[in-house]
Amino acid sequence: MTKYICALLLSLGWCGSAISSVNAAVTDQAISKPLNEEVSVAGQMDLVKFQQLLKQGFKSVIVNRPDGELGNPVTVNQLRTVAEKSHVSLIYQPVESVKVSQPDIVEFARYYNSLPKPILLVCRSGGRSTALFNHAKQQGLLRE
Repeated sequence: MTKYICALLLSLGWCGSAISSVNAAVTDQAISKPLNEEVSVAGQMDLVKFQQLLKQGFKSVIVNRPDGELGNPVTVNQLRTVAEKSHVSLIYQPVESVKVSQPDIVEFARYYNSLPKPILLVCRSGGRSTALFNHAKQQGLLRE
């Protein structure tokens, strides 16, 4: 997609910083998805991606992916080390992918309400973090 946008910009005579801005915007959208003005969700995480996301100004992170989950390339301790260097709070709330429970939702809401905003939610695809957020919101548990 970036290739086509860049080609369009070039055909219009725009270059340099305009192309860089489009590339940055497309990349930012690809690595996180806003759920509202105060929270975004990101899927499969690695240390480079995590550092890029923290540069976007997140003040807190909630990791919902268990360390031992198949295909997880980083541990919460690795993420915590990066977060601490950036002065970002990190909460580890592992939730099994298909087993989002009511206690999980209540615990998530407690973290959401107490952490500095904006918050980044992390899991494998973004699905379970989004489910936690949506269930807590539907139940009126989030202070927004």
